[in-house]
Amino acid sequence: MADPETYEKITKLMVERVGNYASAKTQGKELAKMTGLDLHIAEAFFKGLTSKGAARPSDVRGYAKTKK
Repeated sequence: MADPETYEKITKLMVERVGNYASAKTQGKELAKMTGLDLHIAEAFFKGLTSKGAARPSDVRGYAKTKK
């Protein structure tokens, strides 16, 4: 099982992709560097995550951030 720090970093990458803050290519490079995956596989991991798709940041995180 991955350590919590790596889990949080990958979740952050996914949330940034869903929010259109970064491209699948950019996030793929970061994931490949962190995990050692092949670049094409890492990019494919992020290709389905778009703001127009079914995923929302709360779907990726598993919870909604509360506004205070």
